[in-house]
Parts: sequence; structure tokens; C-alpha cells
Amino acid sequence: MSLAAIDVFAIVLATVVSMIVGTIWYTAFARSWQRAARTEDHGTAARTGNIALAALSEFVMAAVFALLLAHFPTVSLPDAVLSALALWLGFVATTVAVSQRFLGFGWDLTAIEAGHWLVVLLGQGLVFGSL
Repeated sequence: MSLAAIDVFAIVLATVVSMIVGTIWYTAFARSWQRAARTEDHGTAARTGNIALAALSEFVMAAVFALLLAHFPTVSLPDAVLSALALWLGFVATTVAVSQRFLGFGWDLTAIEAGHWLVVLLGQGLVFGSL
């Protein structure tokens, strides 16, 4: 593995793509998510802090994804997309499902949130596989 293979521009672009995905996803599923999460809108101040946390988290996710892909001799688009799917299935979907079962939430919330992370990781995979 060579850290020289890490493309900081790709990591930043993958983070931006992740934020765009989240904005579109949670705009489309806002009412369903609020109902499933049994929550209401928390106002601008809380939302701003949460958006900053989401951006930082998605940057870390993209950086770790890039580090994992650096172990491949070469990275093609199918490699990156399949890696995204494997990361989602092995770590994200399982974690979201278990966490939400123990918190007493329904499968509707799990589907919305796990679906969001699937699209985020696939978006990051598309970025990494294309550059």
C-alpha cells in the first residue's frame, strides 16, 4: 500500500457527493423519517450542528474508504462500487439494524437510514472508481 495513492481531491469530492446525497435523501424522506424516528423538527441551531457533524463524518468515511482502496493494485469503477456495497452490507447495514432494534425502532426507520448510507457509499465508490 502506498499512501501516495490517496487522492485528497477525490476524498473532498466524495464528501461533497455524500452531502448532496443526504440533502436529497432526507428532503425526499423527511416526513417518513420523522414519523419513523418519532421526532419533530429540532430547529436551525441543532440542524446546523448536525450538518457539520455529518460533513465531518462523511469526510472520515471517505478518507477511510480511500485508504482501503489504496490496498488494491489498481482500482476500477466495478472494484470501487463492489467495495462500497461490501462496506455497507458488512458494517453499515448491520450496525444500523442492530442499533435500531435495541432502541425499539421499526424497520421503516432502518430502511430509510440504511438506504441513505448505501447511496452515500455507492456515490463515494463512483467518485473513487472514476478518478
